[in-house]
Amino acid sequence: MQEQKKKILILSYFFPPCNLTASQRTQSWAKYLSGFGLYPIIVTRRWDHKIHTYKEMALATPNIPEHIRSDNYEIYYTPYKPNLRDKLYTKEKYPILRRLLSLKELILQNIFIKSSPIHILYNQAQEIIKNQNIDFIAASGNPYIQFKYAARLSREYNILWFADYRDAWTTSSIDNIGRSSLFNIIYRYDQLFEKKWIKSAQFITASSYPIAQSITKLTGTKGYSIHNGFEQNDFNNYSNLSKYNNFTITYIGTLYQGQKIEVFIDSVILFIKENPTAKIKVLFPGLAFLDAQKNRIQNLISGYEQFFEISDRVDREKILEIEMRSHVLLHVAWKDHQGIIASKIYEYLGSGTHILVTPSDHGEIDKIIQESNGGTLTNTVDETYNFLLSAYKEYEKTGFFGTKDTSRPELMQFTREEQAKKLAMLIHENLS
Repeated sequence: MQEQKKKILILSYFFPPCNLTASQRTQSWAKYLSGFGLYPIIVTRRWDHKIHTYKEMALATPNIPEHIRSDNYEIYYTPYKPNLRDKLYTKEKYPILRRLLSLKELILQNIFIKSSPIHILYNQAQEIIKNQNIDFIAASGNPYIQFKYAARLSREYNILWFADYRDAWTTSSIDNIGRSSLFNIIYRYDQLFEKKWIKSAQFITASSYPIAQSITKLTGTKGYSIHNGFEQNDFNNYSNLSKYNNFTITYIGTLYQGQKIEVFIDSVILFIKENPTAKIKVLFPGLAFLDAQKNRIQNLISGYEQFFEISDRVDREKILEIEMRSHVLLHVAWKDHQGIIASKIYEYLGSGTHILVTPSDHGEIDKIIQESNGGTLTNTVDETYNFLLSAYKEYEKTGFFGTKDTSRPELMQFTREEQAKKLAMLIHENLS
């Protein structure tokens, strides 16, 4: 059957066994695209170290490529050889020199292929194209330098390609928050190359429609939204777990300065003051990954620490368990910033646990929650307090709160398989 399928070469720096969320998008393509007439060939880097901090990403891997073949896809794992900047970073030495080396790499990688330590992905892709009949090329960013590789391969071998954006690049409305003027100069510099490379793409895909629109506006290339989605079977092993004894609200992952967590924290503290005997716990697994945000939360909860728990990065299996056992899963949207959809919102949906979004974004997040009937949207301390009060009363009465059937039709549109189907249709349309 393999010979009858169209071969799609996918450049994806992040891919399992990398334990970062960024690897899950293209992993789902490898898993599902073969069911829709495509044969994915993934080119990625080796991931021999579990990622707990950014340092592990900069470590060297064995200098031996790996090739894994199955009936439905192939994966080429290329070695990672750290450059001088990486070596200094892992030793926590010479911070000023590290910044200068990073700046040099950012400037030169857009011009010279070998200026980036991941250029071996391009070399490996070339070898594959020389030895196999590739029908389409894809690059999933970030790193966005992969778009350069795909555009160049497309030009050299006359193969159509598309760019996939997990997040916006130079059209991002949030990346420059709190950044220096030098950062903005580099962004404008990068934008010249984003326009150049993406104009040669057949189309672009993005994790949300507003991001796709912003890139189309910049480059003129047609854009489509392909949601990250959730895996239907992820929670099969956890479906019989009981809820925590305390009424538990969980926020998964990292937090950024532009996310107004203060609305939620103030609401919880108000709830505790008004209901001093309430058995309530707020969990932040993974938040300690970024010291600045850990310190931010610690300052906000001063005097109420016993009701909150902040931890380092947690294995995904444990995260799935926490999501199932919690009574409410918290999402803090980027208020007034359109199209910023953290992939965890889909995993929240897949768990069936009630989702609280506060504040909402008045955009894509709101639409997802409303279309899926997945939870509650609030925007003020009073609204959030009233939700907590109502939810806690139900918990006191029944021991449960708001668990939803995950097989309902309105939820199925957000599965990773359904999103892979949409992508496959796009590819076939452009090949016909």
